[in-house]
Amino acid sequence: MSEIPNRKQADPLDQLMASHGDGVLRYLRSLVRDPEVARDLLQDTFLKLIDRVEGAGRTLVYATARNCALDHLRRLKVRRGNGSIPAEASSQLSAPALGSRPDVHLDAAGLRDAILGGLATLPEDQRTAFHLSEIEGIPYAEIADLLGVSPGTIASRKHHAVRKLRQHLRRLGYEH
Repeated sequence: MSEIPNRKQADPLDQLMASHGDGVLRYLRSLVRDPEVARDLLQDTFLKLIDRVEGAGRTLVYATARNCALDHLRRLKVRRGNGSIPAEASSQLSAPALGSRPDVHLDAAGLRDAILGGLATLPEDQRTAFHLSEIEGIPYAEIADLLGVSPGTIASRKHHAVRKLRQHLRRLGYEH
């Protein structure tokens, strides 16, 4: 009796990248604020996970990405010698599809830039809590596990991030 060849199963690393790649890239962009560096760090993240792919979940992927980004930022601080992290914020979010009304598009683009600017001013721990919760939709308990803190700490960090973002937007003339 001849064996029927098995269909080639999808590579676990490819599956992991397909499941989490886009979200991790957005997260890395929020941390390093440079799209090119974020793409490089995304590759580094998944390269570090090659031997640990089996059973790797979202928490491990994001923790690895965070560690890659923080290592990069530390190296950058040392190279610059002044202890500052680059403040250049890039337009990481694509322009919203708002139809053909340029005034609406311009208002949305201005708000998007204001929010990105506000996010760039947040401390890393608050920016991370906000991004993972609001943008990636990860539950507090999972973020807490990722960062090694309690879910209450994540809630507090997010609360402070939202408060600071609101203050930033009010200073720029955006009222809700």
